[in-house]
Amino acid sequence: IAARRCFGSQGSKLKVAILQDQQIPKDEAMGALEAKGFAVDWALEKPSDAWAVCTVTSPVTEEVLERHPECKVVAVSFTGFNHIDFHACKKRGIAVVNVPAYSTDAVAELSVGLTLAVYREIPAGERTIRGGGWVHSAGGLEIRDKVVGIVGLGDIGIRTAELFRAFGPKELLGWSRKEKAKFTEAPISGRHVSLEELFERCDVVSLHVALNAETQGFVGRSLLERLRPEAVLVNVARGGVVDQAAMADLLSQRRFRAGLDVFEKEPIPADDPILKVPADQVVLTPHVAYKSKEALLRRMAITANNLRAFADGAPQNCVLKAAELGVSGKSRDARCAAHGARHA
Repeated sequence: IAARRCFGSQGSKLKVAILQDQQIPKDEAMGALEAKGFAVDWALEKPSDAWAVCTVTSPVTEEVLERHPECKVVAVSFTGFNHIDFHACKKRGIAVVNVPAYSTDAVAELSVGLTLAVYREIPAGERTIRGGGWVHSAGGLEIRDKVVGIVGLGDIGIRTAELFRAFGPKELLGWSRKEKAKFTEAPISGRHVSLEELFERCDVVSLHVALNAETQGFVGRSLLERLRPEAVLVNVARGGVVDQAAMADLLSQRRFRAGLDVFEKEPIPADDPILKVPADQVVLTPHVAYKSKEALLRRMAITANNLRAFADGAPQNCVLKAAELGVSGKSRDARCAAHGARHA
């Protein structure tokens, strides 16, 4: 029965339309889906009769869905899914699946990397050498014996805490909506505290919360003002969780330093105040935390598995439950359990 579900009503393979470049070679992206028994249409902007559409960060709107009238499932090759029009999907009985944990190591590693870039003045040291100089400053800082704070204790936050623990911090503090035993137990041995205490006491604060209606502007000016001048704020979550205007203002006042991979608007507008912050106060990267070669290949493999599982009647990684039209044309419950991205 499962094998027969690979095919449409006329015996043809179920078709998947790729709406956006998957950030890996085209033949590898198509091959991952073909290996799971699907026909693949590199549609991008073209209309299709595909059973499923696949995107990364490109919005799937009412207009997009109208170009793919046979679509029964939207596969998001990404953890975040706030760019998918859930109302339009519900109206059409379309389910949505995502990839919740493909980049855990990649994101956690960049959090530590940005901390080291700021603490050890790596970009500034390179600028000094390229400018013909040699001695850049009196010296940087070590993570050892510092107090490190993790905001958001999902998979990525926990992995980040594990990595920071290896540097021998004085203390690891954490905040999450629900306390996590894995954070307080060895080997992390962290302690849950309030946001206010975390921002006041920590030398390094790393953000790992998902962006949603509750977390938009979550880290506002009042929290940012609790950071000390020697503190470093790292954001590898989403730009919208921080009041970016307030952050740019306080960074320009040298109230703290930062390592930022995500921004309120991406790409960053040329006139954004964050670009006017002195270079020795902030290290910027262009939203690459998730973007290791290993993570991108893993993401495509999980996307293909998500679609195969959905076609076989055993959906996984669903973020929107919907009634799916089976290949026989009869309606059946997709049995997707709605859940959020595994950040917070």
